[in-house]
Amino acid sequence: MTRYHLLLIKGFLLLSGSALATDKSDSTHLNSVNDFIRNGHFHGHLRNYFMATDNSGSLTDYHAYAFGAGIGYKSTQLYGFQIGFSGFFIFNVFSNDLGALDPISNARSRYELGNFDLENPGNHKDMDRLEELYIRYTFHDSHITVGRQNLKTPFINPQDGRMRPSLEEGFWMELNEIPKLKVQGGWLYAMSPRSTKDWFSVGESIGVYPVGRGADGLPSGYKGNVESRGVAIGSVQFAPVKALQWEAWQYYVENVFALSFTQLETTLPLNEKLTLILGGQLGYQQAVGEGGNANPALRYIEEGSENYFMSFRAGWKNARWSSSVNYTKIGDQNRFLMPREWGVEPFYTFMPRERMEGSAASQAFVVKNSFKPDSQWKWSLEYGHFYLPDVQDVARNKYTMPSYFQLNLSGSYEFSGLFEGFNLQALYVYKGALGNTYGEGRYVMNKVNMSNYNLIVNYHF
Repeated sequence: MTRYHLLLIKGFLLLSGSALATDKSDSTHLNSVNDFIRNGHFHGHLRNYFMATDNSGSLTDYHAYAFGAGIGYKSTQLYGFQIGFSGFFIFNVFSNDLGALDPISNARSRYELGNFDLENPGNHKDMDRLEELYIRYTFHDSHITVGRQNLKTPFINPQDGRMRPSLEEGFWMELNEIPKLKVQGGWLYAMSPRSTKDWFSVGESIGVYPVGRGADGLPSGYKGNVESRGVAIGSVQFAPVKALQWEAWQYYVENVFALSFTQLETTLPLNEKLTLILGGQLGYQQAVGEGGNANPALRYIEEGSENYFMSFRAGWKNARWSSSVNYTKIGDQNRFLMPREWGVEPFYTFMPRERMEGSAASQAFVVKNSFKPDSQWKWSLEYGHFYLPDVQDVARNKYTMPSYFQLNLSGSYEFSGLFEGFNLQALYVYKGALGNTYGEGRYVMNKVNMSNYNLIVNYHF
């Protein structure tokens, strides 16, 4: 029995002993530590996920059905302090061999394996993880958290399009003492990327996912060789009026790189029912220190590397519909790099199942539409063109991804009544080639001329 199973059993025992307890944030009536524990709040999550990928021609197809469950606990506050923990386990109910290499492309499952353990494709049942374990101090409208937690920032975020999200460990502070102004920041020293069951130091976490190739065209050598003590993050978010929001973020990955990011968004009423949406993002990245390692062959980012990016949105929305046209450009300098283990990129053109990270001199044009006819149904349709450097341009295309077009069709339904707490999600993705693939399977497999199907059932309690 694993440590998580023991934790789960203990959690359910506590739950059974406090089934009638409520989540009380007022600590003035607590008479003991026992009251502090018993007046906390338990929450649980069951997740079923079927995914399948239909690759082009004779390239290997994949499918997998994953089931998982977890439980978490958050105490009430005692003199401003509270504790929290959560854990989750996953089973591979059935799948084809997700670790098998396709004989044409020499690639394996890219999407389905992400629901399990990337480091051990043959692991079908021993996939459990202690996800959160923290102590938090709340004062006024602000709080400080220390330990394992789930952060949501532009570039370090849950990226939870699989069974479980990416998580972080460290110190985080959120200040809300000045009206209309939020200040956040902290220091992170460990990561647990999505599609893994372990925790890694910041340096070790860079390279858990496929590493692509270096700017010299050789396979990247930074996996297990990035030297970094942690990530410092700071941000300011300001909303002087309801229709205007501005935020600025600074990331500093010690000995690797620094990244600056700012975003400005506004909404302007056109009439009683229609609102105009406008948004803009700007960012700049540069290598710092040794780029991760003193040996150039083992670096994550080239010494002296720098680049910029920009992204814009314009659209409209009403009570049921929203539509937008979106554009992103990455400059023609060095590659834009951000560890994929840590989160998805925040660009307005982002579409689930692909990213622009790892490229230079690239552009994207995306149209997004969503329709929410009532409080339970939501539909969305997204279509985009992504223009990347040629797959043989080793200096500007890290992952040998050809230019492509992508179609995403998704829907979700929130149950009520007898099945309240259940949620159904479906996503269909098609990616087609726009760039030259030179007749080679390695430029096509899991990248273009493929369909990806997703059906997810969640239950939260």
